[in-house]
Order: sequence, then C-alpha cells, then structure tokens
Amino acid sequence: MISEETNPGTPLERIEIVLNRPRMGGNVGAAARAVRNMGLGGLRLVALEDEVLPEARMLAVGAIDTLQDALLFDTLKDALAGAQIVLGTSRRVKSSRARIMTPREAVSHVLDNLGGGRALFVFGPEDTGLTREEIAMCDGIVSIPADERYPSLNLAQAVMVMAYELRMAAMEPLAAGPAGDPSREEREEMFAQLMAILDMSGFFIWNPREKVTLHMREILAKGVRTSQEARIMRGAFRRIAWALSGKVEMEELERKEEPEREAEP
Repeated sequence: MISEETNPGTPLERIEIVLNRPRMGGNVGAAARAVRNMGLGGLRLVALEDEVLPEARMLAVGAIDTLQDALLFDTLKDALAGAQIVLGTSRRVKSSRARIMTPREAVSHVLDNLGGGRALFVFGPEDTGLTREEIAMCDGIVSIPADERYPSLNLAQAVMVMAYELRMAAMEPLAAGPAGDPSREEREEMFAQLMAILDMSGFFIWNPREKVTLHMREILAKGVRTSQEARIMRGAFRRIAWALSGKVEMEELERKEEPEREAEP
C-alpha cells in the first residue's frame, strides 16, 4: 500500500487525510471513499493493523486505488513531516490551549495559507480520539459543532464533513489572500532566535525554562489569548529592555572614558 505522494497540483490535491491508529476497517474504507469522492490528495494511515484491511477493502467501494495508494507510517510524527499546515480534529476542546476552528473556518484558513505546500487533517482512533500530546503536534483543532446531546461523530462521517467543506470552498473563486503562513522550518528558526534572546537577557534565571518554552510555542503559533500569556510576554519584554539598557549604559560609560584616555601621557 505504500506509494509516492501525489504530485502538487490543485489545492485539493495537496490536502490529505491522516487516520491515526484507526481501529475499524469499515471506517478506513469509508474514509478512502470520501477522499476519492471529494477529490482530495490522498490518505495517510498511521499504525494500521493488518486485520482491518479486509473490511477496509469491502467499504472502499470505487476507491480501492485510493486505499492502495495510501501512505503508511509507524508514527504520527513521521506522517506529519513536510506538511505546511496540520490541523487535528477533536470534540474535546474545553481543556485545549490550541486554536479551535469550525470545519468552515479551518477550510478557509487552509486555502488562504496553503500556498504551494501541503495540508493535513488528522483524525484520531474511534474510541479515544487524539491524545493531548498528538494535538500539541498540530497547528490547531477542528471541532464539528454537533448537537451537545450527542456530539460524537463516526470517524468516517467526520472525514466526509471535512472533505465536503474543502470541496465546496475550493469550487468558489478564491480572492487574493495573504502571502501565506511560514513554513515549519521558519517557525522553528524564529522560535530558536526568541529563546536565544531570552537566554542572553537572563530571563531564565528566575523563570522555568520548560514552562516558558511551552507557553512561547503556543503564543507564537496562536497569539496571546490569556492574561497569563500576556504577563509572560510583558515579563520577557521587561527583561530584554533591562538587558539592553544595561548594555547602553556600559557603552555610554566607555565613550565618556575614551577622551580621558587620549589625554593621558
């Protein structure tokens, strides 16, 4: 079932569905059919068990080639490599700090920022969904606003909802949008520079590096959304300003001493 990725083409052809640790072959087959129906770029399967394949083939009516061409991965991290945008799907969003979007908002975000890259929509296993650690690997969360009395969707149904919204939006004429989101490499380089500046300013002398690292990653990805995050940013700015002011004072002192040195015999 392993094959080369689809060559970049239309935006829909550069958007793929990731099923992480799927348990039921019927859902895998139905998801493959949804991908084919709506013209998406393909399917990525993570930690797929061999016993689900017979049922998957039965349900992938007219989309056996999509199932056969699916890319297989051992870990979710490997499956996400090289993507420009990664959005996870979950209904448990109250405790999450990630950016939360409806399917329509997520589709708009992806199509506005995809550029020439590739986007992935990640779905967790049927019984548990994505873990917190797996959600943290995504750029945001998509939550389908189902009835609160019964909000849990079947996995294949959720895939079809997203695939349909993507196709409907892609069929509309796209207005000129922004230049696009930075790549993951650019975000990592930006984050490394920020942490280096905070380190040089002495910010980590009084602030735990591990917690600050987590908060800064979330702030750079989603913006300042809580008073705690605002306090963290203000504290960082104060420390950087303090460090810079100290350097300026030292430079001024050295400049004042230079004429006196020249006057000495």
